Amino acid sequence: MTELDEIRLEYEAGRLETIKEDIQRFLLAHRAEIAACRSAEVQAGHALSDADSVKLFILRHRSINPQHEIRDQLEEIQKEKWIRGVRQGCAPDAQQVASEWAHAHSAAWRQHRLATILYVFEQEQDRYLKLLA
Repeated sequence: MTELDEIRLEYEAGRLETIKEDIQRFLLAHRAEIAACRSAEVQAGHALSDADSVKLFILRHRSINPQHEIRDQLEEIQKEKWIRGVRQGCAPDAQQVASEWAHAHSAAWRQHRLATILYVFEQEQDRYLKLLA
């Protein structure tokens, strides 16, 4: 199963509602900046659709809700601590687990999160673009 298939299944199961809400808040908060980004791209000779302008802005910004994203990463670290604790039969060093998780997984986690955000945006783009009109 591909990453996109996994994201699609999460979306269809209704497990991405928080991201839907985060996208809406993000777009409303950054409406003027998104319009300015689009204008700059048009002036540079890059004709972008409204949807592509939003996606480019999200890609450049890299985060739509840092608090939720940090919380979700901490949940992943907690899962890793639990797994290691079960394997070792005792509580692992929390700092070591967090450091190792961040080194091994944080970049891929952020890329996956960004792919998920863009997927949700594409599925709901008509609704989101109306917010920017």
